[in-house]
Amino acid sequence: MARPVNADAAATRQRILESATLLFSEQGAKSSVREIAKSAGVSLAMVHHYFGSKQDLYAACVDAMYEELAELRDHLQASLAQGGAGSIGELLEQAIRAGFRFARAHQPAMRLMLRQVVSVGAIDASRVDEFLVPFLEQGSRLIAGLSGRSPESLRLPLQSLIFLNGRYAIADEQELMLVTRTETPEAALEAVEDHLVESAHLTLGF
Repeated sequence: MARPVNADAAATRQRILESATLLFSEQGAKSSVREIAKSAGVSLAMVHHYFGSKQDLYAACVDAMYEELAELRDHLQASLAQGGAGSIGELLEQAIRAGFRFARAHQPAMRLMLRQVVSVGAIDASRVDEFLVPFLEQGSRLIAGLSGRSPESLRLPLQSLIFLNGRYAIADEQELMLVTRTETPEAALEAVEDHLVESAHLTLGF
């Protein structure tokens, strides 16, 4: 049976979006629509058909990036919330490891986000109330409920851990092996996870 036309269209659109996100995350806005079309295996006209201009395509990539970051936020909160009878230390470790693995699996989105931040020094103003403020408030309240500390005292430490996780999440395997003095990517990732867990305990104070 032939695939539905709508399924093919959705798959093609997603392929273009993923290729564009990867190229924008690596090269920034200088990536051309022609390069994106070639990477996605489609015609130039097909890219314009689905996304219009290059600016519209970039905006679609940013929207998709924040959707992935929202998934990461929900993933972290779920890891902390469903810990049951585990200690705060155990729940924190689960959340840190889950968050790092999720971020590693979404490298293009993480790199695009950090590229945007580096270019202007902050996330886009339109995303502050929509994304950053709820992320910090919900995260700090959740950890406060487990630890007994005030949400206000956890806000900055939590942001510091997010920064640390993001930098290691976008690093390539060679860099991670270098800084961890390990010989395989698997060992390097394990060492980084352990370091992030230790850093979280020291930063949050429990």
